[in-house]
Amino acid sequence: MNALTISHLFSNLQSYQAQYLSILQNAEQYFTPVEDAYIHVWPAARQPLYLGDLLQLWLSDKWIVNTEKSPLINTILRDKNKPVTEFDRYLFKLEGNLFTGRHVAQAWSIHASQCETLNVGSLFQFYCIFKSLNRPKPQAKSLQQPV
Repeated sequence: MNALTISHLFSNLQSYQAQYLSILQNAEQYFTPVEDAYIHVWPAARQPLYLGDLLQLWLSDKWIVNTEKSPLINTILRDKNKPVTEFDRYLFKLEGNLFTGRHVAQAWSIHASQCETLNVGSLFQFYCIFKSLNRPKPQAKSLQQPV
């Protein structure tokens, strides 16, 4: 299966929003790979982010950030009435080290229509939100019997 790109996702975001519930329920659609989308919090292993993961994180406003405010305000206390340009960075790649505190993220800016590199203060918070996602169970592929 070909991986989707972040630019493709945002070019077709309205379509994905319309199909959101069916994507969450269908393991084949949910686990569609997305190029360069992952979370890697050392010492934990790098984990890919799939289409369903990203849609859950973005559409629930959990991984949309404003670089001018602290992470807690971004995810919990966010004013939903703020202009779109203030909260238009959709995270899709997070890398960092829990021991050194060096964290970096890649996000798509709706306003600029491009990827941006951001410094995030609390990578552990984003990791915990990711780990709390509900994923459909992958369907076991039927075993082919030799004829």
